Amino acid sequence: MIISLHVTHSCAGVEAMSNIAQVMESNIPKYLVSTTRENEYVMLKTCNRFEIYVGTDNVETVRKELESFVQNTVPRSKEQNIPFILQGKESIRHLFRVSCGLDSLIVGEDQIQGQVRDAYVRAKVEGHVSKYLSKLFDRALALGKRVRAKTRISDCSLSVGSAAVELAEKRVGGLKDKTITIIGAGSVATTIAKALMDKGTSAIFLSSRTFNRASELAIMTGGTAFSLDYLPSAIADSDVMFVATKAPHPLIFPETIRSAGNRRRPLLIVDVSVPKNVDSSVGEIPGISLESMDGLQGVAAENMMKRMSEITEAERIVSEEIAKMDVDHLTEKADNIIGEISRKAAAIREEELLRAKKRAVTADIDEVFEDMSRAIVSKLLFDAYEQLRNSSVNGEYDIIDAAKYLFGLEVK
Repeated sequence: MIISLHVTHSCAGVEAMSNIAQVMESNIPKYLVSTTRENEYVMLKTCNRFEIYVGTDNVETVRKELESFVQNTVPRSKEQNIPFILQGKESIRHLFRVSCGLDSLIVGEDQIQGQVRDAYVRAKVEGHVSKYLSKLFDRALALGKRVRAKTRISDCSLSVGSAAVELAEKRVGGLKDKTITIIGAGSVATTIAKALMDKGTSAIFLSSRTFNRASELAIMTGGTAFSLDYLPSAIADSDVMFVATKAPHPLIFPETIRSAGNRRRPLLIVDVSVPKNVDSSVGEIPGISLESMDGLQGVAAENMMKRMSEITEAERIVSEEIAKMDVDHLTEKADNIIGEISRKAAAIREEELLRAKKRAVTADIDEVFEDMSRAIVSKLLFDAYEQLRNSSVNGEYDIIDAAKYLFGLEVK
């Protein structure tokens, strides 16, 4: 059985989500180790979600433990159902939708499937995953690939980085002739830089806490790397600034902007970091416009409208897979027995075949085949015959009827 704990972009704003996610990430691993040693778990963290999936035979016990953890550790208001807990089929559907990009801020984006895979692999390496979650996550990742192959949900889809560029373009009326600064050199910053290249932007300046990473990205995109020591100059010269780092605290404050001196042009700052890396009061400075992840909702809504028919088909495929899982679960016990019967039959076949090969050197071949086939049938059915005889003696006629049914005989 599976139970899961979630805080996502769809149930909280960026600020609330990042605050709760920080608390959960700091506390839940040691909490899980101390209270759920016998359970499996996978922890998934992205800029839009923090989730923990737990595989357990004691789902009610784990649910109470997670509820206790949330109540005692996670900051929340009485009105908010954040974080929320799912279990069973609801939890499975959520994981499947996440892997398919259906629960992403930008529906259909590809990065989430890689993030799910990375979280799963990391949990396996750390020894937190066993048979149940392994099968479930393998299935979720395969489903994500199938949905993208059978629908056009990811065709020309936006990522968070490219959505940020779309937002900036709408706000400033084109980016080709603008001077752009990117703070950060991770995957989102890279996506932003590549999206700007596709827009034909030539004046791209990049910086990061690690200058070498900024230099590598600058070489890749044809931009220019600079040290964060020169951030005031970059602020003074830029039309648009994208901030996309993994810093756990703000990097840009009102005094950072003021240190740039008297600006002669407006500046749009798009902060796609989680938690936010630009202090909210920066947006109150004249000539400065500040957007965060919450501002991408409009772009996300447009993206969703364009993909509505593909979303419907993707949701159908997800429901189809869940129904198939139900059937697989119901047949799992029978499949295990079938496997045991097959292995037993294969062992008998191998034994008799080896004996026949040895006899075929000197004996008549027809006689060898005849004896081999009789021996196989006899050994395959011996235990069943003995059980049927015992059942008849004990008056267990339902077993005899079951045997007739299994062997396709008429039940009277």
